[in-house]
Order: sequence, then structure tokens, then C-alpha cells
Amino acid sequence: MVQYLAVFLILCIPCGSLETTTSPQQQNTAKLKDLCEKSILGHGFPGIPGSNGMPGVPGVPGPQGPQGREGVKGQTGDKGSQGRPGPRGDKGREGPPGKSGPPGITGIKGDPGLVGMKGEPGVVGNQGREGDKGEKGESAKASQASVVPETNWKQCVWKSYSDTDNGKIKDCTFNKLKSNTALKVSFQGNIRMRSDQKCNRWYFRFNGNECTGPMTIEAAVYSDWPGSLPNLHHHRSFEGYCENIPKGTVRVELWVGQCGSWKLGDAYTGWVFVSRIMIEEVSRPQS
Repeated sequence: MVQYLAVFLILCIPCGSLETTTSPQQQNTAKLKDLCEKSILGHGFPGIPGSNGMPGVPGVPGPQGPQGREGVKGQTGDKGSQGRPGPRGDKGREGPPGKSGPPGITGIKGDPGLVGMKGEPGVVGNQGREGDKGEKGESAKASQASVVPETNWKQCVWKSYSDTDNGKIKDCTFNKLKSNTALKVSFQGNIRMRSDQKCNRWYFRFNGNECTGPMTIEAAVYSDWPGSLPNLHHHRSFEGYCENIPKGTVRVELWVGQCGSWKLGDAYTGWVFVSRIMIEEVSRPQS
């Protein structure tokens, strides 16, 4: 009802004002006045607004939009300043040393042990059989004859080389004082044998003959090195004792030659270092 009254007041005000219009367009004014009166009398008055309609069915959700690109990473913030170290605490005072403990009590000395009982005397064993009679000993005169009164020795040294493959290398004379003594001879020096599947033999001779008491004094070098042959120089030594050599001047000779059935190799004795033959007269060996 309030709405209708408001509309009525609005429409009446313009209708009254239309009656005093003196505009040349009087025909249009009359029409407007007629419409106004009709509105006041209820002709053409607007009806009551209708109720709201039911909400429509919700539409199908639209497809999901594309994912936005990743935002720019922010700058790393400045590192804060390092805090100052805290103050160092005061050192505690050193405690007093502990008191020494009292010495322990000396233990009681034990009683001496009892003397053991004396054992019974053992049974006397049977007497052993008489031993075999020993060999007859040498006379004092003969024994003194085989002893060298003082050391009798000699050495011959040289510093040169020999490329002899088969023959005498060096000799050294020696004065043997007794007949029933032996000679100890040795060689020390550099030896080389540069061949493939060949052998060389170094040995001693005494006055032109090899030792027979008891056997020869010798050393052999064999090489089996196919392909490029090495040129190896080695220090070598060999020695031995020779008996049954009469007293007097003995010519001790160093020789090199063939090893049995093997082919003769390329021998080399000595080098830029010292070689030596050493000879010593010694007592005869034990029986």
C-alpha cells in the first residue's frame, strides 16, 4: 500500500503541472494529462512484483586453467655478522696433593721347610766291555814335521783383462816349505761368458798339471740366453785345497777352457778392477 501511495504522489505532481502548460504543443499536453488521470483512477497501474524464480541448475565446471610459471627466486639475504666469542672462564685453582698412604705392614716370615728324606743308594751297574785297541799314533818327530811353524802364504794381483777363451790366464810361483802339507788356492776377480748355450771352465794347474789330491779345483760358467746376448760382468771367486804336492817351488796357474762336451764360449777374465790369486800352505787334513 505504501508503494502505491508513493507512485500516486509521483504521478499527481506532474499531472497538475500539465494543466498550466501554455506551450504551443497543447495536443501533446492533453494526451499526457489524460494518461495521468487514468493512472490515478487505477487504469494501467503497475501490478505487484512477482516472486523470484528458482535458481537455475549450476553449469558444468570449466576446465582447469594451465599452471602458472614458477616465480623468480629471491636473492639470498646477507649473512649476519659473527658474534663475539664469550669471555673465557677463570681457571680453577689446583687442588692440594693427596697425602701419602702409610707403608704396608711387613708380612710374617714363614717357617723354614723340613729337610727332605735321604734317598736309598742306587744299584751299581754292570761293568762295560773293554774298548777296541786304538791305532798306533805318530811319533812326536813325524807330527812336528807336518805342522807349518808359521803362516806361509802369497798372493799375485793384477789389474788388466784377458779375452782368452782357451788357455792360460796367469801364473804365480810359490815356495812350499814341507812335503806333507796342502796348498789352499783361490781366485777372486771378474769373469764374463757371453754366448748362447755355451760354457767356459776356469781351473788351477800346479806345475802344468791339474790337482789330483783329491780332485780338480775349478769353476764353470754356462749361458743359455737366446736372442740378444747380455754383456754381464760379475765378480766371482772359487777356491780349494790340493794335497800330494812336493816341497819346493810350485807354479800355480789359472787357466780357462772348454766345459766337457759343450761348445766353447766367448770368455773374458778380469776387467778394470783388481784380480788376484791367493796361495797358502796349510797343515794336512784329518784322516
